[in-house]
Amino acid sequence: MKPAKEFARSLLLTGIIGSCIFAALLPSDSQAQSSKGKNAICASTSGCSTTTASQSFIDASVFAATGVDFCGVLNGILISTSYSTSVIDARGLPGATGTSMTCTSGTPWNNGSSFINKPSTILLPAGTITIPSAWVLPNGTHLVGEGDNPSYGSTIRATFSSGGMIQMGTSCPTPGCTAISIENLILDGNKNGVDGIVNQNAQDLSYVDHVALYQILGTGLSISSSSNNSGPYTNIAFDTGGGNGTTLTHCLNINGTTGIKGVHGLNCVSRGITPAPAGILLDASSNSIEDVRIVGFDDGIRIGSVAIAESNVLINILGDTVPAVPSPIYVVHIENAGYTVSDLTVLGASNSGVAGTYTIHDDVTSTDLSDSSVAMYIVGKQADGGYSRFTTSPNAPTWATGTNSPTGSCTKGSVFSCSGSSSSCGSHVLYGCPSGSSWTEIY
Repeated sequence: MKPAKEFARSLLLTGIIGSCIFAALLPSDSQAQSSKGKNAICASTSGCSTTTASQSFIDASVFAATGVDFCGVLNGILISTSYSTSVIDARGLPGATGTSMTCTSGTPWNNGSSFINKPSTILLPAGTITIPSAWVLPNGTHLVGEGDNPSYGSTIRATFSSGGMIQMGTSCPTPGCTAISIENLILDGNKNGVDGIVNQNAQDLSYVDHVALYQILGTGLSISSSSNNSGPYTNIAFDTGGGNGTTLTHCLNINGTTGIKGVHGLNCVSRGITPAPAGILLDASSNSIEDVRIVGFDDGIRIGSVAIAESNVLINILGDTVPAVPSPIYVVHIENAGYTVSDLTVLGASNSGVAGTYTIHDDVTSTDLSDSSVAMYIVGKQADGGYSRFTTSPNAPTWATGTNSPTGSCTKGSVFSCSGSSSSCGSHVLYGCPSGSSWTEIY
């Protein structure tokens, strides 16, 4: 074994040699700097080109100028460069001399002239960016903030009072826009009746993740029209904050679009003494919504109120309450407004336990379940003037099964199949509950 001093000397020498080799592979300062705002191209470990700049990554802070606001800087980059797609790093703009985070007019894609229809990834800075009009995102645009926490995240705040804050897609190719995303930021409606994110055009590879929708008194997230196959929409927090919810306040509205890739993780809160009508409007088919907490609305999820809603799945839906905020009256409300609602599956719905709160309110089959938790509630298709339905709740008619003949009281209209032996089933395989008091042999 080597003496301790000799071993330490050997280790130090190895580290120095390794550091020198690593340093030799790095570009020099002159090599690392290229044309204005653009990183140099390194084609190999031998060095970087000193004359060729990368069009794919642009430092927006280099383009900052006195009297030019945030939107103006980005608009200037989009207009002046000839790239087809790029990453624009705007995270240094708050510290850039002369650049205001208030957009006085226009947007990064339209600042008083023609619309710049170029795809890009824009890295937003921490802090608050105020906007006077909606940001309409071109095909292939990604907005990425520093986080959805107000203490360190990226906030976009509206100074207008109607319409959407961010619209996903415009001037789309056939059949629609793709690859538009919004993530890690906060949209602040400033207590106005604006909508947060509106998707009518973006389809495949378009999604929303980790977005806080704050002080928005319109609809937080609206998904409709030609937005099929978009999503998923994940980790979304809606809170009216200092603004009281109104009759037009909804966390989520899915209308007329089929087969989005799901809404997963939604905290939906409306504040104020009077509850807003509905947290989520579901008027579309073949969609899934899961892991949702809803506070301060008359209806948590209202289904089929203005359009057909078929083959939808709801998973883990909680109608909750907090101090000074009323709980939902109906956690899941299935409307009977003349539009077909069928093949609906609800797995795991619960309420806050406050008196007068129903977990399931089904107008189609005239069913109210005040159970604090319902493991399964399924409405099938309409047939012979009625609907097929199954629920695990003991307080609604259902079709159950077991290996022994049923005993005790039962809910009127229930059916029981006995699958045991003739002795355990009492020589019958089918029982019914016609009176709502006890089981009767059918067959």
